[in-house]
Amino acid sequence: MARQIAFIDLEVQPQSGVVADYGGIRWDGQRLHTKTIGQVRPFLSGVAYLAGHNLFRHDLRYMDDLISQSDIRKEQCIDTLELSALLFPRKPYHALVKDEKLQSDELNNPLNDAIKARDLFYDEVNAFGKLDAPLQRIFGLLLQEQPVFRGFFAYLDYRAEGSVADQIGERFRETICSRADLEQLIAKHPVELAYSLANIATNDRFSILPRWVQMQYPAVDRIMTLLRNRPCVEGCPYCDRVLDPQRGLKRHFGFDSFRTFGGEPLQERAVRAALEGKSLLAVFPTGGGKSLTFQIPALVSGESVKGLTVVISPLQSLMKDQVHNLERLGITEAVTINGLLDPIERAVAIERVEDGSAALLYISPESLRSKTVERLLISRKIDRFVIDEAHCFSAWGQDFRVDYLYIGRFIRELEEKKDLADRIPVSCFTATAKPSVIEDIVSYFRDQLDLDLTVIRTDVPRVNLHYAVQEKGSTGEKYDSLRSLIDAHRCPTIVYVSRTKRTEELASRLTKDGHPARAFHGKMDSRTKIENQEMFIAGEVDIMVATSAFGMGVDKKDVGLVVHYDISDSLENYVQEAGRAGRDEQIEADCYVLYCPEDLDSHFSMHCATILTMKDIQQVWTAIKRLTRFRQTISQSALEIARAAGWDDMIDQIENRVKAALAALEEGGYLQREHNSPRIYADSILAKNGAEAYERIRSSTVFDDNTQAQALRIMNLLIGSRQRQRGADGEHRVDYIADALGIPKENVIHVLNLLREIGLLGSVKDLAVYISAEDKESKT
Repeated sequence: MARQIAFIDLEVQPQSGVVADYGGIRWDGQRLHTKTIGQVRPFLSGVAYLAGHNLFRHDLRYMDDLISQSDIRKEQCIDTLELSALLFPRKPYHALVKDEKLQSDELNNPLNDAIKARDLFYDEVNAFGKLDAPLQRIFGLLLQEQPVFRGFFAYLDYRAEGSVADQIGERFRETICSRADLEQLIAKHPVELAYSLANIATNDRFSILPRWVQMQYPAVDRIMTLLRNRPCVEGCPYCDRVLDPQRGLKRHFGFDSFRTFGGEPLQERAVRAALEGKSLLAVFPTGGGKSLTFQIPALVSGESVKGLTVVISPLQSLMKDQVHNLERLGITEAVTINGLLDPIERAVAIERVEDGSAALLYISPESLRSKTVERLLISRKIDRFVIDEAHCFSAWGQDFRVDYLYIGRFIRELEEKKDLADRIPVSCFTATAKPSVIEDIVSYFRDQLDLDLTVIRTDVPRVNLHYAVQEKGSTGEKYDSLRSLIDAHRCPTIVYVSRTKRTEELASRLTKDGHPARAFHGKMDSRTKIENQEMFIAGEVDIMVATSAFGMGVDKKDVGLVVHYDISDSLENYVQEAGRAGRDEQIEADCYVLYCPEDLDSHFSMHCATILTMKDIQQVWTAIKRLTRFRQTISQSALEIARAAGWDDMIDQIENRVKAALAALEEGGYLQREHNSPRIYADSILAKNGAEAYERIRSSTVFDDNTQAQALRIMNLLIGSRQRQRGADGEHRVDYIADALGIPKENVIHVLNLLREIGLLGSVKDLAVYISAEDKESKT
C-alpha cells in the first residue's frame, strides 16, 4: 500500500482570495511553513497522495497550478473532513473536529492545522479498519468511485464487490424499513446514503449528523425519513417495532389504548397521520389529550431520524407545563426557549437543541423572528412543526394573533435555506370547530406552503359540563355570588377576569374573606407566576383568579368550577375557557357567567379599543414612508413607529397594534418585515466618555441599588465595544447582553429603557422593515 502522502493547509485572505500562508507535513516528517509558492513545489515532489481538511471545497481551488506541476492526481486527493462524518458519526465527534473546522491551539497557523489533519487521517484509517466487514463493504461499494472518497480507498488499496442493496438490506435488516427503495437511493444519492447509514449504525439516540453535512448534502434529510420514519405495510420488522402508534403509546406513556370521543379514535388518527408524514388539522375538545398526539410522533422521530419537532404555542405557561409533565414521566427530550428562562437555562436549552438531545422544542410564534432560533433550526433535521391554538391564525377566531401569520413564510424560507426537496409537514391543533376558522387555517397553509391539511375532528359534546348565566344588579352582588358559588362547591376553581390588575385585587379580597386564592396574568413576574400556577396544580391552593393567559395546556383534571367574573372576548373564547373545567370526564363541573349591566358597556368599550381601522393602517404606512425617506431598510421599535404615526396610546397596547398594521401592509405587498433584532448600538451612547456616563448613572434618581449596578455593568460593556471598534462588535443584541452579563433579558430591557430615560442611550430597535423604492413612490 502506497505511503507517500502529504498533508497541506492554506491560509487565504478572504477579501482578495490570495494565499497568504502555506503549511504542510509529509509522510517522511518533512515540514513546510512558507508564504512563498516556490517553496511548495519541492515539498510536493515525490508525493503520491495529498490530504487536507476541507480540501475539496476549499484548498484545491487555490492549488490547480501546483497540482498540475506535480505527480499528484485529483483522484489521489483525500479530504479528512468528509471522512470524519463517515467514520466518527457518534457525538461527541473526533476530538480534532468541531463541525467543519479543526480544533487548533494556534490561530491562523497552517502548519499546525496540517499536523492536526495528519493525526485525524491516521485515526480515520484505524477507524475504518475497526468497522465490521459488512459496513466496510457497504461504504466501499457506495463511495469508492465518488470523487471525494476514491483517494481514501485507493490509499487503503481497498476494493469492494457485490450488490450493495443486498448488503445494506442484510446489515440493516432490523434498523431500516425493509421496503425502502434502496436501488434508487444508491443510484442518485450514494454519498448521502452512506452518511445516513453511518449515523444509523451508531445506534446512539442523540448522535446527529454535523451541521455542515446537512447543509452540503440536503438529501440526507429526506433519505433518513425514507429509511426510518415512514411506516410501510404490515410485516416490516422495523416499521412494526418502531413506527406503530399503539407501541409508541405504550412505550412512551404506558397506556394500553388511545382515548375515543363518541366512539371515534381521534387520538390514534392524529398520531397515525403524523407518523405517515401527513399535514393535519385536529379539532380536539379542551382536555381531549391533544398533546400526546404530537408528542408520540415527536419522540418516535427523535429516536428514529434524530429529528426535532418544533411546537409553536402562544403561552409560555403551556410550554413550561408540558416540558415539566414529560419530565415527570421520565421523558427528558423536551426543552423550551422563552422569556421565562434565565440566561443559564436559555444557554442549556440552546445547547440541547444543538447537540441533538432535544426532540421537542417549544417556542412562541414571536421567537421565529429570532436569528438565534433560525440558526438552531437550520442546524437540525426538522421533522414537523406543531402549531398549538391554531385558531390564532383566523381573524374570525377568538384570539387572532398577528405573529401567527409569519409562520408560513418562516417555514418556506427555512426549507429554501436548507435546500429541502420535500415540504416540512405541519400539525395544527385547536378546540374551536367554527367552520370559518377551520377554513381560514386550511386556506392559509394551502396558500403559503401548498400543503393540504387532513382535518380530524369530532363534534362530541362535553356532557359533564353544566352552564349558567346570572345577572346581578351591582358589582357588590356579583362578588357575593362568587363567594356563594365557591362555598357551595368547595373544589378547584378558576375565576376568569378581563384585566390584569383585577386578578390580584380579586385574589387578595377572596383571601381576606377566607377563600385562599392566587392570581395569574401575563404581565406578572415570572417567578411569582410559576409559583402560583404550581401551587394550584398541586392542590396547595384551590382558587386561581386569572386572565385568559391561564389554562392553555395546564394539566389539571379536577377543576369543578369555572366562573367568568368578566365577560369573555367572544363566544369561542368562553367555550375554550369554560372547557378547562371537568377534564376528568367522571367529574360533573359547573360553568357560570356573572355579570351586571355596566359590564356590557365596559366590554363593548374594550372591544372597540382593539379594532384596527383603515385610518390606523394608513397612519403607520405614512410613518414608514417618512422613516424610510432616505433609505430602504429601517430598524425601529414599535413605540417609535407608533409615535411617528401620531399615536399616543398606552405603551402596553401599542406593540400589537403596530404589528397588526405592519402585517396588513405586508400582506398587501407594501413592505416586508424581517427578523426582530433588539439591539443597542455602542455609537448610541450619548455621553462624551465613560466617566460622564458613570456619574450620570450614579446621580440619577431613577435607579435603585440593583438597577444602578446593572446599568453600570451594561454601560461598561457598551463603552468597551465602542472603544474596540465600530461595526459588528460595536452593537449588541439584547439577548447577547443578557447572556454575556448573566442578567435576565427582561431586566436588561428595563435598564436600557431607564438609560434612555436619563438621556444616556439612543434607541433600542427591534422591528426591521424593508420597503422598495417602487412601493414607496407608487403605493400611497
